[in-house]
Amino acid sequence: MPENIYSNAQHNNYQQVTDDEYKIHSIHSRGGRCIVVLTVLLSLSLLVNAVLGYKYHNTDTNQGCELVTNLSSPVSNTQTTKEVNKPPVNCSDKDLLGKWVLNKDRFYVFHDEIRNWTDSRDHCQALQGDLVTIKSKEEQDFLAQQIVTLNAPALHWIGLTDSHTEGVWLWVDNTPLNDNLSWWTFPPDNHPGGDPLGEDCAVINGFSNENKWGDISCLKKERSICEIPCY
Repeated sequence: MPENIYSNAQHNNYQQVTDDEYKIHSIHSRGGRCIVVLTVLLSLSLLVNAVLGYKYHNTDTNQGCELVTNLSSPVSNTQTTKEVNKPPVNCSDKDLLGKWVLNKDRFYVFHDEIRNWTDSRDHCQALQGDLVTIKSKEEQDFLAQQIVTLNAPALHWIGLTDSHTEGVWLWVDNTPLNDNLSWWTFPPDNHPGGDPLGEDCAVINGFSNENKWGDISCLKKERSICEIPCY
C-alpha cells in the first residue's frame, strides 16, 4: 500500500508539474501574442503618424509655394499694368486710313466728316484717343500749319468746353485751360444764337490766317481733330 500511495503521490506530483508547465506555457503564449499585438499596434501608430506628418509637410510646402507665387505677383501685376496703359496704336503703322499725321508720340487725325461736339468726341474715343488738347504754342502752331497743308479751311472741334460750369473752360482730360496758353480770336462770349445753352464748345477757326479759337454751340456740326497716343 505505501508503494501505491507513493506511486499515486508521484503520479499526482507529475500531473501537477505538467499542469503548471502548461499554465506557464499558456501564459508565455498569451504574453507572446500580446507582445505581437502591441508591436502591430505600435507599428500601425508609427505608420499613421508618418502619413500625417507627410501630409502636413506637403501642405506646409504648398503654402510656401503659394507665398513665393504671391511674392512674385507684383511683377506680373506691374507687367499687366504696363500692357493695359500701353497705347493701342503703333506709331509706325502706315496703313491708317484718313488724315493721320504723326508728331512725336501721337497721331493727329483730321476728320472731314461733320458731327456735333459730343459725337465727334465719341468718334475720337472709338479710335482709342480723344478730341485734341492743345497745351503748348508749339502744338498750336503745328496744328495750324497742318490745316493749311491739308487745305482744310473749316472749323475743327477741339477738346475744350465750359459746358459743366459757364466760364470755366476744361480740357477733355479735366485739366483747366491755362489763359497764358490760349488762342481765342475774341474772348468767349457765350452768345446764345440758336442754342439756348449758349456757346460752350471750342473750335480752331481754319478760316483765319492764324487758326485761332472760337466758342460756338456744341450742337453745331463741324469737322474735328482727334489726338491718338501711339507707341
